Amino acid sequence: MKVLLRGVHLGLNDNLKQYVDTHLVAHIERFAEDEASEIDIALVDINGPKGGVDKECRVTVRMPGLEAVHVTETSETLFQAIDATRDRLEKAIKRAVERRRQGTGNSGMPFDLNADATNY
Repeated sequence: MKVLLRGVHLGLNDNLKQYVDTHLVAHIERFAEDEASEIDIALVDINGPKGGVDKECRVTVRMPGLEAVHVTETSETLFQAIDATRDRLEKAIKRAVERRRQGTGNSGMPFDLNADATNY
């Protein structure tokens, strides 16, 4: 799995990189086990030194066979934003994987509807 981590308007120290790795990447890797998967993480300080609720974590996960999943969370600290992003991202990926497992027929209709459709 390829992990792209970047800081926008802030520096990435080792402590922050390790936090992202253990609290975000490790949780997402269990869903995306193949080499072609990619996690793009952007940690953003929106207002710079002005402060406020301006720390943002933007994550896009790309896995073969699924649509890209994108989640953005804003909070007072980067750590809170990372944790909130992880929770939402896990739910979104589970939904996407479940939709893929259910599948559709050749016509794009669910299997049960496809059987009853009349051909014109």
